[in-house]
Amino acid sequence: MKKLTLTGYILISLALQVSVLVIRLVGAVITRNDALLFESFHIITDITVTAAVFAGIKIANSTRGLKYSYGLFRIEDLVSLAIALIIVYTALDILISLPHSYAHSSFEAALFEVASLIPLLSSGLIKIRGGKVLRATSLVSDGYHNYSDVYVGVGVTVGLFLSYYTGQVIFYYLAVILAAGAILYTSISVGKDSIVGIMDLPKDKKVVPKIREIVTRNRDVWEIKAIKARWAGAVIFVELVVTVNSRLTIEEAHNVANALEDSLKSEIPDIKDVVVHIEPSSSKDKVILLPVDNDGKISETFARSTHYKLLKYTGTVMTGSEVIDVRPQDIVAEKNALRVLEIAKNKGVTDVITLNAGKIILSVFEFNHIHIWKAQSQSVDENVSLFFHDGLERLLA
Repeated sequence: MKKLTLTGYILISLALQVSVLVIRLVGAVITRNDALLFESFHIITDITVTAAVFAGIKIANSTRGLKYSYGLFRIEDLVSLAIALIIVYTALDILISLPHSYAHSSFEAALFEVASLIPLLSSGLIKIRGGKVLRATSLVSDGYHNYSDVYVGVGVTVGLFLSYYTGQVIFYYLAVILAAGAILYTSISVGKDSIVGIMDLPKDKKVVPKIREIVTRNRDVWEIKAIKARWAGAVIFVELVVTVNSRLTIEEAHNVANALEDSLKSEIPDIKDVVVHIEPSSSKDKVILLPVDNDGKISETFARSTHYKLLKYTGTVMTGSEVIDVRPQDIVAEKNALRVLEIAKNKGVTDVITLNAGKIILSVFEFNHIHIWKAQSQSVDENVSLFFHDGLERLLA
């Protein structure tokens, strides 16, 4: 089944609203009831509002918005706010004019009012469904606007029926007052999101934590410095400031930014645009890996070593050390380079000090931005000291 477009949802809802207008006008002529006539004029206003919503959505999504950084999506928030104010005005107008609004009770008029509520409610449902599918907040707001009209209609109908059967006018007043209260409640729900959007406050507090979770999953991101999410209508504009390995090339940093943008847009469909600001890490932490023999001296081999010493430094102060043992049966020529690389990546190694390293080792470590330095002797302490004083030569593939 083909999905409906914005135009399709609008045409269906307008057709339903026109049928409401016809039912109420026919009822007003047959029963000569002023209340139905007033409701007919009311629905003409609703049809005009729906047309304005359609125009607002079209403008918001038009190519004209491309000239502006954040487009024209916020028009939808303005339209939603206008609808909320119209709904408030409707409720207050009903309450103010209530003492003078009572007309002769008519069973037939009540039946016409009930008949008109069915297409009116359907119109509201169509708009809300379409607005959620198309992510058009103003269309959703207009759907709730129709709901408020349904509340009024129910109040009028109940009041007419009860007044007709009991002869007591008070039932009419009570029913309409309850309907007005429901309308005011609807206006709050409609206006809340639009005001929040206009003030650049989060419409959904779960979005930023979700963004943080997605960005954190990217292993190339070392730190998230800032996350900004800005709503405009139904879409979200995201700005990120992240730090990455300072050894990344410009192209690699650009790839990180692209990967983040793709991930965010894929997992959060409401995101329209992502701006990623990449900063090089200024961390002074170093994690040094050295192949060592049974005596704790630097081994003659790197990939085939069965022991590795891991030293952690902040600046030139050692903050931790660890010895990693490898089982002799795990030493396999064609797998050695990848095995050692996996150890280095899992431990967050930034630098390696070794006496020798083959071309494959140099290539894969260089690709992963782990620098390999040529040891001057088998002494661990001597070579670490030389490392911090720029006394070691870097080995390149």
